[in-house]
Amino acid sequence: MKWKETTTRLDVLKPYGLLNSLPEKVYDDITQLAAVVCGTEISVIKILSDTKLLFKSRYGLANSETPIETSFCRHIISTHLDELIIENVQNDPRFKEHPFVLSEPHISFYAGVALVNSNGLSLGTLSVMDAKPKKLEAHQKKALHTLAKQIVQLFEYRKICKKNKEIVAELKSKDELLNTIVESTKIGVWEWEKRSDRLQLNKQGAAIAGYSPNELKQLKKEQWDKRIHPDDRWVIKDKVDRCHANKNDIYKVSYRILHKNGSITWIHETGKVTSWTSPNEPHTIQGTISDISQKVQKDTELEKVKNNQEALINSTKDLLWSIDTAYNLIIANKPFKQIIRGVLKRELYEGDSVLSLEFPQETIHKWKSYYDRALNGEQFSTKEILQGPSETSKMYGLVSFNPIYDKNKKISGVSCFSKNITSEVHAQEAILSAKEEMDKIMNTSLDIICTVDKDGFFVTINKACSRIWGYTPRELIGRKYIDFVCPQDIDATLLTEKKVANGEKIAYFENRYIHKNSNLIPMLWSANWDESDGIMYCIARDNTEKKLAEQQLAQSERHFKTLVQEGTELIAIFDQEANFTYVSPTSNRTLKMSPDSLVGTNAFDHIHSDDREEVYAQFLETLEKPQVYIRPFRFKNGVGDWTWLETIATNKTDEPSINGIVVNTRNVTDRILHLKAIKEQNKVLRAISWNQSHVVRAPVARLMGLIHVIKEEGLEREEREKILNFIIDSAEEIDSVIKKNVEQTAKITDIENLK
Repeated sequence: MKWKETTTRLDVLKPYGLLNSLPEKVYDDITQLAAVVCGTEISVIKILSDTKLLFKSRYGLANSETPIETSFCRHIISTHLDELIIENVQNDPRFKEHPFVLSEPHISFYAGVALVNSNGLSLGTLSVMDAKPKKLEAHQKKALHTLAKQIVQLFEYRKICKKNKEIVAELKSKDELLNTIVESTKIGVWEWEKRSDRLQLNKQGAAIAGYSPNELKQLKKEQWDKRIHPDDRWVIKDKVDRCHANKNDIYKVSYRILHKNGSITWIHETGKVTSWTSPNEPHTIQGTISDISQKVQKDTELEKVKNNQEALINSTKDLLWSIDTAYNLIIANKPFKQIIRGVLKRELYEGDSVLSLEFPQETIHKWKSYYDRALNGEQFSTKEILQGPSETSKMYGLVSFNPIYDKNKKISGVSCFSKNITSEVHAQEAILSAKEEMDKIMNTSLDIICTVDKDGFFVTINKACSRIWGYTPRELIGRKYIDFVCPQDIDATLLTEKKVANGEKIAYFENRYIHKNSNLIPMLWSANWDESDGIMYCIARDNTEKKLAEQQLAQSERHFKTLVQEGTELIAIFDQEANFTYVSPTSNRTLKMSPDSLVGTNAFDHIHSDDREEVYAQFLETLEKPQVYIRPFRFKNGVGDWTWLETIATNKTDEPSINGIVVNTRNVTDRILHLKAIKEQNKVLRAISWNQSHVVRAPVARLMGLIHVIKEEGLEREEREKILNFIIDSAEEIDSVIKKNVEQTAKITDIENLK
């Protein structure tokens, strides 16, 4: 729960009437039920005031209040918890000093639920306690929350009942006061029932016309209207009809009536429809009448003053006007009438009310309050907009109100003067607009914008400090900026501050600030000193990303240096004619040639004449393809030997920083020579294999002949056995030759695979 700075807990609890209230059975029943449901020895309803914890109801506990400092209830409310359950209080350091823990009733278990009203404000808690540790089941927790809601509903009902009593008492008091005011002010009160045409007047109302209430007991509205001066009847009818058409409007009208003694009495009447027979048909109209004969007489005297004033008031462009005590216009100059004409779209004549119903109600109430202050003798000035809201431009005036006194030193009206201050207001608005725009710029800036006084204290700072340093502007303003600087950077920062104070403009000064979470944030500062204000204006940027980028760049440069200068590959850049424009230092190792000896030369001047045509054809492909593999070729190195190279060429002519063809070249001499040796060995092995297969053909032919002989009939058994033994021996010899041939063939296959 969050409290406004001007709100106390006493203000919140007071409408409920809970403080110092007597025990009530309905709350005692709830605490007993809570203890039974939760199986605890104690149950209490606590109300938290500003200084105390009061028990509205308690079950199983004798104390009526406890200290607020160590209470369970205060912890629930201050930390905005819905509930707090401590299964073993002895293990919780927050409440080890609580008197209920240290002494009777020696609390070991606590469970409390916040009593939150409909506005989200915590009034107190419902809690259960026990001398033994325990654990609540889910249904017990739910029951505790349900009972807490029931308590809050009872509190709200109590609040409503208390409020109703206060309203009844207030209405009774106001009714008595109204009757007293009516009797003391001699204001007549009337009620007209339109359908029956019955008109009722109180004692004061009847007396205004010179009659007693009994004489006018059966008075009809028609009879009263006959007493009205004929010239005024149409004015009254117009006012009443307009009031009926605009529901809830109050009409006001002044007219003449025939007094019982035959004289003319001026009456001021107000009225309003208070009930309706149908949506468009009034049933009851109520109002007041007052004798304004003396006022009319005074107004007549004012008319003379008015004639003398006209010549003066129209000689200025400022607004001048005056009103009588009934808010009717006495006199006004042309600029005033022009303003009114722009608002009402009609003329406002002398004698018309300056509080015309055509004005918005809020405007009427505001200006009436001004006139009333002056009619009560107050002399004052106020700034007002004097042009209607429909106009494209507004005119501002400094309006002065002054009471008008008659010869008897009684107030008979108000004179008003309005000086045109539009230009001054526009200037102020421009200043405010500029300030708002500056505040908007400051608070939307990703950089910190701040001012520091001559003593080093933050004067202003924008919201970016919350994102960069973790502190809100409120936490920083009024504190010294140096308190947040990394200790290792303080001396350099103070030295820079002196330079700024001496008039030097500082840009891109670097130091580190301590974040609220203790991390160091690298900052980049620009500062300027304003001698007239004694203020240092500063802009600070979070330099973290720049520092990380610098570290990454340094690491990238180290990797590149390792790759280019210490790698095994030669990296070079050609122009489109294959001239070297860059050669990496690895050329010393790969070609035994320095980069300087190669830059400016043409690559084909170093390539073997037998390979030049094929390499040139592949090089031309790089002008059309993004990347081309150039097959091994011979390149004369620095000592005059031919070195076999293979290359991958990448076209980077469209990249301004390179504008050439990048080649990555490897020395493959050892591999090429090894492959040539393998080819020679393959020739020998293939020859051997052919010879062995030729040797095998003759024995196989003889064996085939012997087998044919065995098939013929007539051979003796011994002869057959001899032939068979010879065949077996020959087969073993053939098998040996075949195995050797297979081994030679396998070697050839392995060499081919290796190649």
